[in-house]
Amino acid sequence: MSGANSKKAAAQKARLEREAAERAASDRKKRLLMLGGAGGVVVLVIAIVLLAGSFKDKTNGSKKVDGVAGLAETQALTKGLQQNGTLLGNPDAPVTIHEFADVKCPACQQFEVNSQKENVDKLVRTGKANLRVHLVNIIDPNVGTDDGAKGRVAVNNLAASNQFFTMLSMNYFNQGDESTTWITENKYKDIAKVAGIDPSKVNFRETPGSRELAAEADKKFQGLGAQGTPAFFVQARGTSAYTAVDSSVGAIEAGVEKAAKNAKPAATR
Repeated sequence: MSGANSKKAAAQKARLEREAAERAASDRKKRLLMLGGAGGVVVLVIAIVLLAGSFKDKTNGSKKVDGVAGLAETQALTKGLQQNGTLLGNPDAPVTIHEFADVKCPACQQFEVNSQKENVDKLVRTGKANLRVHLVNIIDPNVGTDDGAKGRVAVNNLAASNQFFTMLSMNYFNQGDESTTWITENKYKDIAKVAGIDPSKVNFRETPGSRELAAEADKKFQGLGAQGTPAFFVQARGTSAYTAVDSSVGAIEAGVEKAAKNAKPAATR
């Protein structure tokens, strides 16, 4: 092979190797930004990464009882409201607010601590809407933990006794770092005891009920094209239309007011 041809071949080989490396780097980046679960769920997680460790006082100064935070706040959130499985508020409300959340998500924790009470007071307590929470598991696969999946099972298992929202709220007020394994049976039992939930009802084992709730949440999350957590949608009563709204109380309130105009008459019981 001539010197010119040899240089040309070497340059071509170098170019091909460079392009292969660039493709590999691009693929790695995509895998970090997107999670494809068993159900085909795809979510963006970059916001979660940016939020990691950025909150100093995660509980907004919540007073602890026996080392557990959030009791007074959780009681104020749920007092006087119906809990029907994963639904909070009047089942016949003209609009349903659908929230997708992860028990380990730091952005979900911040919404719960700083905004959920206002959201519930303005919209659920007034009867303008009810709130349904769908738990998904997107943190674990990205940080190499498995306690988020266990936490989702445990909270979903409490839907049958209408204590789902109580445990979920308390979970967020006692949330650990998303990159660590902090959800344990003992931790949840301690939280449950302070929250007035029978600790023996804390069950990390899958049940038909928890499987159904998880499968429904994953399917709806994927079908609606939700991007990360928390994600919010509003649905007018009697319709199958879901409208995405931003994760601020003002945006949710505006979405509820607009959706209410399309609500169908409540079904007679």
